[in-house]
Amino acid sequence: MKDLFYPSSVVVIGVSTRWTNLGKEIARNLFTCGFAGVVRLVGPQGGAFFGHRIHQSLDEIDEPLDLAVILTPAATVPGILEQCGRRGIRRVIIESGGFAEFGGSGRQLSDELKFIAKEYGIRFIGPNCIGIMNTANGLAVPFGPMGKALRRGNIGIIAQSGGVALSLLNMFQGEGLGTSKFAAVGNKLDIDENEMLQYYIEDPETEVICIYLESITDGRRLTELGKASPKPIIVHKSNISSLSRVIAQSHTDALANDDQVVDAALAQAGIMRFREMHSYLDFVKVLQIPRMKGRNLGIVSRSGGHAVMAADAAYLQGFNLPPFADKFLDEIRKHVRADVIRLGNPLDLGDLFDFDFYIWIIENTLLQENIDGVLFLHTYAPGYEGTGTRRLLQSLADLAEKYSKPIALCLYTRQSEIAELHQDLNYPIFVSPERAVAALDMAIKYNERKLFLAANKEITPPDPLPDVASIRARIDSVAKERRSILLHEALDIARALGLDAPEFALIEDPARLGPAFPQFAGPYALKVVAEGISHKSDVGGVVLGITDRETLERTAGEMTKRIQSSSAGDLRGLIVQQMVTREPGDLELIVGGKRDPHFGPVVLVGHGGIMVEVLARMSLRTAPLPEAEIEEMIEELPGSEILGGVRGLPPVDRDALKDAIARVAWLMLNFPEIDSIDINPVLVSPSGARALDARIFLKEF
Repeated sequence: MKDLFYPSSVVVIGVSTRWTNLGKEIARNLFTCGFAGVVRLVGPQGGAFFGHRIHQSLDEIDEPLDLAVILTPAATVPGILEQCGRRGIRRVIIESGGFAEFGGSGRQLSDELKFIAKEYGIRFIGPNCIGIMNTANGLAVPFGPMGKALRRGNIGIIAQSGGVALSLLNMFQGEGLGTSKFAAVGNKLDIDENEMLQYYIEDPETEVICIYLESITDGRRLTELGKASPKPIIVHKSNISSLSRVIAQSHTDALANDDQVVDAALAQAGIMRFREMHSYLDFVKVLQIPRMKGRNLGIVSRSGGHAVMAADAAYLQGFNLPPFADKFLDEIRKHVRADVIRLGNPLDLGDLFDFDFYIWIIENTLLQENIDGVLFLHTYAPGYEGTGTRRLLQSLADLAEKYSKPIALCLYTRQSEIAELHQDLNYPIFVSPERAVAALDMAIKYNERKLFLAANKEITPPDPLPDVASIRARIDSVAKERRSILLHEALDIARALGLDAPEFALIEDPARLGPAFPQFAGPYALKVVAEGISHKSDVGGVVLGITDRETLERTAGEMTKRIQSSSAGDLRGLIVQQMVTREPGDLELIVGGKRDPHFGPVVLVGHGGIMVEVLARMSLRTAPLPEAEIEEMIEELPGSEILGGVRGLPPVDRDALKDAIARVAWLMLNFPEIDSIDINPVLVSPSGARALDARIFLKEF
């Protein structure tokens, strides 16, 4: 990646002097942004641009070339890429469109690019992109005009869309935030977001990484990089509506749709995910100032009304407003004019007009041990107080750095004044107390997540270990027969996994039930065993509360006829299962797993039983799972307080529930042929957790 961003020489292929030509705009950006290396231009019509000769082919250039930027019709690109390979150019940016995004012949062209690149050892960005920029050396190859000066800073941008990449760049530049690197990766045919992300993590000039994605190439790799990254990673993932799924064969598959998995996986990895740009921008801004080490906030405001708004925002975000020291307030009281304002936290400065004294107030607020950060709200008229305000704001920025505590600045003045301040003051400005406080909250939560990840890396295997041989034998047998796993086989696997499950027996022919069957006491549940039936109760495939053998025999016959006549599925038999007596405080949950195409094994826990789709609220994580992560999953469940016992009910066996979740995670990790599993319901009681039903689906079926 470094060779892409730090070339000694660049050749732009597709340049002409026509006013509509975009290749010359790439060259113009290199010249006007001050790229210090050698620039060569190629276009079949020849000529000159910006005082540089336009060569008619690569063969006319004798010197070595490090990076090629191609913007020519799609059909010509494979041939040009091969020329680059023969010339020894190993880094290429393909900005041309008309490839896989167009389908048909475009896909064939994409295949040709991959073949040629592999043959010559070329790494390339694109196609269908606007390329990269590096503010450290003036490298700028988008085909749109970039202007003469890009603000240099610590933000690295990676985007799938060139338009969104430029929007992010403009948004940051407009707020006075500078960038280090910029990459619009387009179709990601070769270099993808993960390779670029890994480079940004290692890049000493990049401290904050901002990403926009419409698709995820390898979510597993993305989250691994996120967990290990010492730098904040911020993602806007769009294109979610087309990914949701209707309920299919598995509850887990339906409940854990793709975007929910994206949300859970990114959060689990400590990657901040946003769905709109205001919060995205505010989080980037708050990362430019010191982090709060706690939730004790001091509010200082020039306006009483804004102080009240800020206090409300702090309350809603869970911040504390500790009282200021009496000695500190007494000193302030000496400077007020009419003594008509009650001094406290929030601190209303409406009766004070000395900006130098504002600096003293905020410095002494920062010095208090019970204050972790300050929100300063300032209203002013630019013409009369503009010069004093600029001196004040710069002093506050210096204080934040001096004491390593954040001062979130929220200004109320003319918009044109704010725009000028963004460019003059190297410190972020917020536009409302609500957004400022929300940003401080996000920064605290981000830090807490990174500390959690650092402290919870160890994965403990289930104890005792599952019966691997039995699980393997059952799965291999079913796979050999190329069919689905049946109910009784799923229950066998659940038991081999180490889950507690009630006694059950298979009825292959109801007419042959003997007087000694079943060999365990009732009452009984009777359930259909059939391929093609996902929801047994929907087709009359479940009967509960059977108390004697005669009723069992009659019900088995009736169920068999009902299923056979309905053509609901391929009937393979019935199982009779010992019913579990419910006790007060027992809860029905679902514990499941699915194999996401991008993030791998995903584990789910939620409300179970027949209400699983109605409530449809669950907690997700990608496997493997440390114990603390499983504990978090349980805490996230709506009404999780019930697990601890309420209104005289005893608490459930939380350890047994955690063990069940850990075992499902282990199964998904160790048996990659399993596509999804539902243990539903898991009956969680004060004395354990029991798997009452199970469904397992293999990837091939």
